[in-house]
Amino acid sequence: MGVIIGKSIFPGIVIGQPYIERKKKLDIENYKIASNKIDEEIKRFLESVQKAKNDIKQIKSNLEGKISKEDLQILTVHIMMLDDPQFINDIKKGIKKEENNAEAVVKKVSNKYIEMFEKIADPIYKQRALDIKDISERIIMNLTHEENAYLNLNGKILVIRELLPSELLKMYYSGVNLSGIIMEYMGETSHTAILTKALEIPTLMGGNDIFSVDWGDQIILDTTKIEGKVVTNPDIKTLNKFEEEKNRYKNKIKEINESIDKETITLDGERVCLYLNIGARLDITQVSRKRPDGIGLLRTELIYMDAIEFPDEDKQKKIYENIAREFDQSHLNKPIVIRTLDIGADKKLSYYKMVDEENPSLGCRGMRLTLSDKDLFKNQIKGILRAAKHHNIKMMYPMITNLREIQEARELVDQCKAELLQEGKEFKEDIEIGMMVEVPSNVMLADIFIDHVDFFSIGTNDLTQYILATDRYSPIAEKLYDSYDPAVMRAIEIVTNAGIKKNKKVSVCGEMAGEELAAIALLSFGVRDLSMIPAYIPKIRNLVRKIKISELKIIKENILKSKDSQEVKNILSEYLEKIEGRN
Repeated sequence: MGVIIGKSIFPGIVIGQPYIERKKKLDIENYKIASNKIDEEIKRFLESVQKAKNDIKQIKSNLEGKISKEDLQILTVHIMMLDDPQFINDIKKGIKKEENNAEAVVKKVSNKYIEMFEKIADPIYKQRALDIKDISERIIMNLTHEENAYLNLNGKILVIRELLPSELLKMYYSGVNLSGIIMEYMGETSHTAILTKALEIPTLMGGNDIFSVDWGDQIILDTTKIEGKVVTNPDIKTLNKFEEEKNRYKNKIKEINESIDKETITLDGERVCLYLNIGARLDITQVSRKRPDGIGLLRTELIYMDAIEFPDEDKQKKIYENIAREFDQSHLNKPIVIRTLDIGADKKLSYYKMVDEENPSLGCRGMRLTLSDKDLFKNQIKGILRAAKHHNIKMMYPMITNLREIQEARELVDQCKAELLQEGKEFKEDIEIGMMVEVPSNVMLADIFIDHVDFFSIGTNDLTQYILATDRYSPIAEKLYDSYDPAVMRAIEIVTNAGIKKNKKVSVCGEMAGEELAAIALLSFGVRDLSMIPAYIPKIRNLVRKIKISELKIIKENILKSKDSQEVKNILSEYLEKIEGRN
């Protein structure tokens, strides 16, 4: 019997048979092409690229309605990459110059890009390397007429070094029902991790040396805690213990589902609001099933990424109005927070050439980009102002660094209002405007920033990355990326306290908002608004209904005195265990 420890991505307890996928490198033959056959070889390559695009479009089309449009966005990104003229031309030139077969050149060119991106000290480029690996393998498989067989995976726990997003989606599309996933690769904010959450597959990432393990015929996968674990070759005593744990967890899920229609109110009567994080489109079934209190984060960059050119003012107004109208069918006028364009870093537009930067996460992204292109920014501001006229829409700025950016944005908003007034167009004069809290300067100057906005929304993913200076995709630094680090906890408390003092709302829209332990910490700091992916709303609602706010004062004090993240997690875990027995 052995134990493997890793990071839990989606919670669950699974007892089942492992399927060990020792992914082999594609066996590519390298051979010369006769000069008079070069054009034919290029044509063969281009046909394989077109087939890859068609396959992705087909998968995307068939999954729409089953998986949210936002979670399928990775496939749109892959289609854009397959249309990238530089990538395609590099391969065409390679075939001509080297007179080699297309498979070999695709592998050589893609490896060049992958190695280049992996060397750059930025998590965004690590993800880009994985995306290139994904599309290049798809092209090569088309050229060699190879296909992955997924049928043997049904009902089993997949054990694999690295699972590419398109592979996971193709499994789902093929009707494969994975019981769980165990990966050696670690990337809790990667596209694959996002998809496993959307598909609600119990997943563990970051297991070490998984192919040197004697897996046996049956294993236990437990991802119900932050630190997940796998038990290999379990004995009867261990199996019986986890069967009991599995039944307890099953009862907890039943309890969560039964509380879905109840109010999100603590035992001592304090109201907590749970919001949705969404992209370019609204999955209305999530609204009816999860009963959110509003949309806490509408990521408009996905609207731009879906377009073939910058959507104009009228187009944006229509999109925002349609989302608001569809969302608020109950006529309760629930709030919708629209974040202005946040492209840059890992988010690119096929029709907009951005400056190449060595470290795009610290470069021209978010407000830095929109303030550098004021016509682009004003176009969006006007669309939001007009859509907000008859809806409870608020506007929020991403990636604010200093007060000057807030002031410059306010001047643009005033200009937009004056121009709309002159044009005789209706708009919301008193729209609420907030800012994302994502960088250390926001924390240090929270008491100043709060005087210039109507609300804060803490983006814990970027805030953690920038406070701890960690690359989430680095095999060395990934374990340092921990939102429970006392430095991050103190930062959140400082920001929340600044909002409370000025009686202004502070919400959290990062990954932490959907984690039970983190939710306890956030509530102890005074946060009463949490925004998350739809799947986590029932779980957090059920948790809130077991909490007494009066008990959280000591939790807060102990967190702020903690010396490391494990101490923080222990404090929160003890409290969670204490309240789990409450009905």
